[in-house]
Amino acid sequence: MDRTDLGIFSRLVAEPFLSDETLGREVGLTGKAVRLRRKRMEADGVLTEYGVHPAAEILGRYAVSWRYAGMDRTELPVSQLSEVEDLAFVMSFRPAFHRVVRFTKEPDPPADPRLTRIFGQPIGGPLGERRPMPSIRADALSYVDWKVLEAVVGAPRAPHTFNARQANVSARTFRIHRAKLDMAHALECAMILNLEREAGLATYGIWLRVDESFDEKSVELPRLWDRPHWTQNPRGVYLLGSADNYFEARELELHLRALPGVVSADPLIPAGGFFARERLLTWVRAERERRFRPPRPRLV
Repeated sequence: MDRTDLGIFSRLVAEPFLSDETLGREVGLTGKAVRLRRKRMEADGVLTEYGVHPAAEILGRYAVSWRYAGMDRTELPVSQLSEVEDLAFVMSFRPAFHRVVRFTKEPDPPADPRLTRIFGQPIGGPLGERRPMPSIRADALSYVDWKVLEAVVGAPRAPHTFNARQANVSARTFRIHRAKLDMAHALECAMILNLEREAGLATYGIWLRVDESFDEKSVELPRLWDRPHWTQNPRGVYLLGSADNYFEARELELHLRALPGVVSADPLIPAGGFFARERLLTWVRAERERRFRPPRPRLV
């Protein structure tokens, strides 16, 4: 992975659905060259999953997340995670930090003991996901909206022509309904990455919450992608940079966490995870069928 790959990678993390042509203009390449690099990162397992899902509210559920610390897992036990009936996705971060999002039927559910056994002790209680609320109600979605939503969840970065065929509509109709869903914040994305599979430059990202004793010069590090971005309330700094390999990136993150004046440290870039695509598709299909079930014939 070189600096151009890092540029593509970082933009995809922020905006997963940017076209290859748009990415190319931003990094100085043709759309075809970007597509080849992106496909290579996907084949290498760095870009593991474009996890598109409906907003939980559309499915009549609540998106609730838990943070866990303690288990530094190189591989997630997919079969065990699949047993947690309302699990939507997991994002793992370096070192030994995991964010688990469940689509629950209750707004304040208890922690699931199966997840504690997998990830370690939860940090604090459940948190509601901080995302824009969808500006459209589920009962305002048409049958075609649900078909388009299902197609996008099933194949997020597929060409519109492919997804249009999956939804059994024309490409123009697909674009119109996809734009409607995007504008209404009915679709969200959980990028699943595996940075341990990086070859060449390795990425790290961290947000440090600091107190008044923190020395701002301590974050003037080489090979930052951008200048440190400071926040005032609460006081903190966002850092995004690169190292020669995964081990060095991990050591940098540990060094930053240990700086005097650091109150807390939250990772920014996932290093693995799990996305329950088939479960989400099952929920979408069930909700569509429930809303558009054909009426039973009347007995005469």
